[in-house]
Amino acid sequence: MGQEIQLDFISSDSLSTKSSLEKIDLILNRIKNNVIVVLEEGLTPLEETELIEATMREIDAKDFHGIEFYRIDHKATRLREKIANYIAGKKMGMTIVGPTRVVEAIKREPDCISMLARGGEELSTSAQGAGKSTKKARKPS
Repeated sequence: MGQEIQLDFISSDSLSTKSSLEKIDLILNRIKNNVIVVLEEGLTPLEETELIEATMREIDAKDFHGIEFYRIDHKATRLREKIANYIAGKKMGMTIVGPTRVVEAIKREPDCISMLARGGEELSTSAQGAGKSTKKARKPS
């Protein structure tokens, strides 16, 4: 029988009142506990950069090896949708973030996103992300 893998789905409403730093802390605290985080709302490019920088500062050879993350953009196609989203301040998209030790691969296919993850206490440190769509924040060997 396989080990359990925890996924936390975080709504855009719960993130809307948080600063960028608070969002990053929320994500990293969960990731350090081997939880895969799915954010209903995508992170901004600046928040992604801050997440990578914070991850690099937190990496520890024994307990925390880094993150894998993928942003899925949902783009409005009609002008009316674009204007409505801009006025409403909506950030379109979703972000998936997981610990390197758990996420083996995140792959974008034409009609879905596939994630291969593994659980358990005997997680090896050699988990490798696959696919060009995966962003990584790992300490160089």
